[in-house]
Amino acid sequence: MLRGGLSTARLIGQKEVLPRFLLLGIVALFILNIYPCLLTRFDYPALEQKYKNWKADPGNLECLISDDEVYAYAGWRYVNGASPDEINFEHPPFAKYLIGISEVLFNNPNAIGAALGVLSLLILYGLSKRLLGHSLFALAPVYMLSLERVFIAFSSISMLDIYLVFFLLLSIYLSGEDSRSKVLVGAVVLGLATACKLPALLIAPVFFLPVTAKKKREAWKVVVQGIFVAALAYCLCYAQFFVAGHSLADFFELQQRMFLQQYGMRYERVHSSGRLLLTLLTGIIGPETRTWIIVDEAARLFVTVATKHGLSIAREFNPLTWPLCFSGAVLSTCQAIKKRNTELFRHCAYFFSLLVPLSLGQSFVWYLLPVLPVGLLLLASNLKEIADGKMPSMLMLTYMGALLLWQRLLTLPLFIELA
Repeated sequence: MLRGGLSTARLIGQKEVLPRFLLLGIVALFILNIYPCLLTRFDYPALEQKYKNWKADPGNLECLISDDEVYAYAGWRYVNGASPDEINFEHPPFAKYLIGISEVLFNNPNAIGAALGVLSLLILYGLSKRLLGHSLFALAPVYMLSLERVFIAFSSISMLDIYLVFFLLLSIYLSGEDSRSKVLVGAVVLGLATACKLPALLIAPVFFLPVTAKKKREAWKVVVQGIFVAALAYCLCYAQFFVAGHSLADFFELQQRMFLQQYGMRYERVHSSGRLLLTLLTGIIGPETRTWIIVDEAARLFVTVATKHGLSIAREFNPLTWPLCFSGAVLSTCQAIKKRNTELFRHCAYFFSLLVPLSLGQSFVWYLLPVLPVGLLLLASNLKEIADGKMPSMLMLTYMGALLLWQRLLTLPLFIELA
């Protein structure tokens, strides 16, 4: 009980006014966190020179260019008429088109990505209300996601992953609607998600799960129509490729090259499986050897100080949410099967359909970005189950306060030396 006799049951059963007010506050706090990215000004001549230097001498450390800079450069070239096969063919072009549009409209490569970060929070709130009901608990996953460092970071730079997150969440939201037209719109959105990054295809079976469960007689028609409109949306993102004079055969060849490039990097090289899951549970990226070097610029000498062996730790790791997401997904899967809850089961299926394949090959911390929103939703679902069992409100508020404290003040060491 809180002061004045406010119990958990009353707290989570408030009218819509209070949740919407709190949602506005969460979004405002998130915007404050990402606001500096909107001050960046796009300097195409400097970026073009940097890109050319890198292509001329890719092995030169002084000429390195980051992924977000490559996507910003490609986006500008795309919206100015370049074909998607000319620059950065390794990923589909749609997210880079949006980055280019952001550069044209706002002279900033991050503006549209930041807006989609905000919209992702709102869509997650819609998913939460559908699964958890109209209560303050529907705000819990939104609040958690708004404080996640990896979500804040990737909403602030011109990487492709925040675009993938937005379109995946929107497609999952629309696929849960009873209207066939909305489901087909969701299929179009899924096609656009795939046109941002190929891993979106992993959730295609999950997307059609509500259709097959609710409309068994007409399911095959909706599935076929959905696949067609999704494929059409994906192909339309390559319109400039066809305008440049390429044929359909060239298109399929480009898709094959892109797939083989991604598959070869992720799965054909020697990688330790399970690292992404290890990172989710513990924050450990993997074993690492670091060499400390002192540079004497006057004498142009490099003096090796020490070589140390240890474990690399993800700076974005949140021990208060990440491990609990996995536990929550496992518990929710058991609960969904026991209660035959299709809505809960499809969120669990979404979580594992991304996490498992991405854990089998090479992984980076940001691969967790499309997994986390639904993981946090499943975590909130478990918290609600506990709250319905009379969990003290003060305990829940303490946990929420600890999340804010962690995001603002606390960090883990990025390297742990092993003796």
